[in-house]
Amino acid sequence: MPNRDNADVLELTLGRLAEHTTYRDAELIVVDDGSTDASREILRRWRDSGRFRELRLIEREHGGVVDALNAGLEAATGELVVQLDADASIETPGWLERMVAFFCSDARVGAITAKVVFDHGEVHACGIEVIGPRGLHDRGTEPTEPAGRRTSHQRVLRFREGACMACDRPAEVDGGIGCCLMFRRETALAVGGYDPGFSPVWFDDLDLTLSIRRHGLKVFFFPEVRVVHHLGRRNLSPGQRAAARARSLARALLPRRGAARLIQALDLDRPPREHRERLAHHYAYWREKWGFDLVNPDMDAVRARWGETEICWRYDPAMRAEGERIAAAFGARGSPLA
Repeated sequence: MPNRDNADVLELTLGRLAEHTTYRDAELIVVDDGSTDASREILRRWRDSGRFRELRLIEREHGGVVDALNAGLEAATGELVVQLDADASIETPGWLERMVAFFCSDARVGAITAKVVFDHGEVHACGIEVIGPRGLHDRGTEPTEPAGRRTSHQRVLRFREGACMACDRPAEVDGGIGCCLMFRRETALAVGGYDPGFSPVWFDDLDLTLSIRRHGLKVFFFPEVRVVHHLGRRNLSPGQRAAARARSLARALLPRRGAARLIQALDLDRPPREHRERLAHHYAYWREKWGFDLVNPDMDAVRARWGETEICWRYDPAMRAEGERIAAAFGARGSPLA
């Protein structure tokens, strides 16, 4: 779990994690990335409290999330690793037993991503979609710009959790989100860990899961584990807070699609100005590394380069059928805690 300046939500995150983690052989590694708020005081108190079987705290100078994640990956001693976010709370009792059971149900499973919802009730992600004509978007959302002419992966229509048809069943997905992402440590190290080209943050989790696919394994969405991403409690700038309030007002007063159109027209669904340069860098670095554009992929080029690998599983009937078999087999067997 990387952390930087999440003091406002850390008590909630750690409290839920302690309450819902019942797996007997688990360690929690928190890497504090140069926090300037009360985070380290809170983390030291939790480390010394005995609430976790083992909590190791690594305190580092600020280097970015990717560096913190690689430090945690290096320090981990378990066979399986779960990436967590310090501002995202695990809301499912026995969550780790459930994820381990699914992960170990088939040797082809390379990563599992949980269901993540925002604290205001809309779906954040049920996995990530990227290999298709609509390009990168959180699974469970709909891009609001035409395929081939998209300007940002964040311009999407989101749905309330109960209205998301993609949120209910295990399914194979292109990639996962790092709020709660399980993978084998050995595999992550074999593919190079988290790529520092995406420093200090963003797309590191998607890049890792796609690299696991390139390694010949599969990635699945696992709805039995529910995570709440507390964006409303982040330490936002005044401009970010104003934009968040405006989005909330639009959603409260207008029908969903009307609110989405207004939010897009007012540019309230774009990242703040101070983040746009980093985002442009990451888009460009992705094109250099993977050979296709994240939001407007040339699918002929994608399939020419990656068509024989698990990256293009959706376009290979045998690969697709294998993923469906794995998901259906576990679904038929059921969770060990159900």
